[in-house]
This record gives sequence, C-alpha cells and structure tokens, in this order.
Amino acid sequence: MFIVYSITNISGRLTIRDTDFMTADKNYIVVENEKVSVEKFLEYENLDSVNYILPGNGKVNLKIQFNDYYQTFEGDINTVLEGTLTSLDVISSSDIVNGRMPNNEYEIVIDKVVYDNVAKGGFGNVLYKGITKAQDLLNRKVSGGGLNDITIVGIVDKKTPSIYASENIFVNLLNSAEALQIGNIEYVEQLNNETTNLDDYNLYLDDITITKGRIPKNDYEVIVNKSNQYQMKLNETIDQKVNGTKLRVVGYYDSKTNMQNYLVNNNTIKYDEINKNAGLMIYPKNKDKALEAFNNKYNVNAQDKYEVDKKEYIQGQKDSITSGVIFASVILVISLIEIYLIERSSFLSRIKEVGILRAIGSKRIDIYKMFLGEILAITTIISMSGVALMTYILTTLTKASDFARIYTVNIQTIGISIILIYAFNIIVGLLPLFKVLRKTPAQILARHDIE
Repeated sequence: MFIVYSITNISGRLTIRDTDFMTADKNYIVVENEKVSVEKFLEYENLDSVNYILPGNGKVNLKIQFNDYYQTFEGDINTVLEGTLTSLDVISSSDIVNGRMPNNEYEIVIDKVVYDNVAKGGFGNVLYKGITKAQDLLNRKVSGGGLNDITIVGIVDKKTPSIYASENIFVNLLNSAEALQIGNIEYVEQLNNETTNLDDYNLYLDDITITKGRIPKNDYEVIVNKSNQYQMKLNETIDQKVNGTKLRVVGYYDSKTNMQNYLVNNNTIKYDEINKNAGLMIYPKNKDKALEAFNNKYNVNAQDKYEVDKKEYIQGQKDSITSGVIFASVILVISLIEIYLIERSSFLSRIKEVGILRAIGSKRIDIYKMFLGEILAITTIISMSGVALMTYILTTLTKASDFARIYTVNIQTIGISIILIYAFNIIVGLLPLFKVLRKTPAQILARHDIE
C-alpha cells in the first residue's frame, strides 16, 4: 500500500498539468507591465502576424444571473465566472461538448475549466444555487461591462480558462472595474475619485432619449444626462479625458433609469481601456512571426503566455514539489526496507530446510523454483490485495481536484508499483538463497544464521 502511495505521489508531484497553471489560451502572447500608447496599439493591431490584441491581461468577470428563485433574484452575493477573453473564431462546432455555437454577438461559449474554478472556489455558493455541473450554465444569462443580456449557449473542454465571445463586444466586456489590472494603482485612484462611468452609448439605446444635440458618432465625443446641461455646455469640452484629450459634449439625453453615465462611442471606450491598462494580450496568426516582430522590430518584450505561466508555476511550486518528492521517497525506501526485513526473517527460519533438501539430493534449480513459486504466490495474494486497496482509496481521493494535483493514479503508476513490488520481492527473496546454495549441505546445516 505504501509503495503505491509513494509512486503515485512522486508522479503527481513531478507531473505538471496544463490546468494547474494555464490562465489563457495556449496561442496568446503577453507583453507584461508595459504601457502602450493608443497610436502604437493601433499599429500593432495592423500587423500581418496579429489576429487581435486585448489591452491589459484580457481577463473579465461575468456575473451569473440567478432568476430561478426569489431568494437568489437579487441576492447580495453574485457568483462570478472569471476567464480570459478569446475570440469565437478560434473554435468550431466540433469543439462544443455541450450546447451549440453562438448565433449572435450576445451569445458566448465558456470552457469547462471556467465552471470548475468557480465551483471549486465556492464563491457565491454556486453549487447551492443549482449549478452542480457545467451543463447547468447553458442558456443562463450573465452580465458584465454594461452588457446585461449575454447568454451562455455552449461549453468546450479545451482545458483552458477561456470565455469565447464575439470580438465586437470585447471592448465593452473589458470596460468594467472587475476587468482592470489590480496592480494599476494610478487608475484605481482615478476610479475612486470619479463618480461617473464611461460607457458605450450603443448599450443604452433602449434606455435613453436624445433631448438635444446628437449621438456621439465620432471619437472623443460624449453625451451626458440633461441634468448636466447647465454646467456642461453643448459643443464644449469637459474635464473628463481619454487618451489625453478632453471629451466634447455633442448632446444631452433623458434616461428611464435616471442614469448619469458619460456615453461615448466604442472607439473612445477602446482608447480608454488602452490608457488605463498596462500590458497586452496578443492573439497571433503566426506565433513565431509575431514574437519576432515585437521583440526585434518594435523592441517590445513579448513572451509566450503559456511558457510564462508554466515557468511562474514551477518556480512557485518548486519547494513544495521538492519536499513532497523527498517525503514520498522516504516512505518508499522505508517500505522496501520493511519488505527486505520480512523476507530475510522468513528465510532465516528455513535455512535448515534448505540444507536438508540439498542433503537428500535436490538440485539447486529445483530449490530456486520452489522459493520463486512461493514468492510469486505470496506476492500475488497479499501484496496485490494491498495494491488494489490503496488504488481504490487514491482513486476516490483524486476525484477532488486538490488531491488530483498531488497523486497520479493511472495504469502507468500502478503498473510501475506492481513491477517494483514483484521485482523487489523476487530479488530480496532469492538473493539470500543464492548465497546459501553456494555452500555444501553440511556447511548449511552447521549454520544457525546467514550473513
């Protein structure tokens, strides 16, 4: 049992699974902690090797709407699905394991890992609200970045915490406080000092009515609630800046919900996101060409996101992995020593029997066969029972993700354990016999112990 435990534990500690460290799709390239101007960002977007670029870390939080029960309709705890935005264009219907591909830009697909993370963390009591498996999220509404009618219609199992959406809504999904990089202190302070949000006017066409002026079709134009018309004059700029440019008021609106947000076009929201986030998430058409272009032509420190996450994970887990392997190795060595002592003790009690067999003319090969048969029989009956019991215990434990990270229970590890047990039992069982059979029957019978 302890041998199986040790082998599976060592394998589990040394095995690095993608789900342990991946935070985004494997194809992403990351530029960390580097502020990029709007002009440079737009230039990067037009590179032949680039598919699309996300400002910041590309992560979004989508709040699940629970309208099933009265108690959860407006609950104080909002369960949040966290993942990295990825374009729907990189998946197809063959990747869908539950549900379907989206039919419009307000339908999304999530990876099963996104559900696993929220269920494992228990944030918002997702399991207690009826979401016990990823399929339960199908056709459920989520909201984020001013988008309140997004529907989850499909689930993939690509082992990456990705939220697949139309590129048309990327900017608005990122335009929320939850999506900001926590390390961006400058913007956090700015956010705390402001009471008015900046949003895409297209999201509120059903809520607002233009009372004067027009909608902000052009960049750096804004419409404000009509209650601000006396201090914010039409066709004049206000203090609110985006990309260093003051916004110009081009209209006033009346809101059914008494909203006070500054409403601008999608481009202005995009420029604002670029300014307030450090770093880039780049999805390339060709990873090698994109890395070469950013690192050589633009002298930007672009790295493979997958390799960065893996390196950081290994570095963070190095001490834990080392101590775990040492502990499991000690248990393995102790187990083998115990087996050796048991086998040795058993053989010492049978030296006289071996001497008698030799004295009556039994051949060495026949004695070897007799002892080998006994070793195989005992190992099969006793040791394999322990292997089966420990395998069952560990298989049950590894259904929990925390245990699955430190134990690898599969055909390979169990096979290695069985081979090790048989090989060690045969060696320690026959080695003392080999030493004894080199002596004459008289010498064997004259000894009471074996060195």
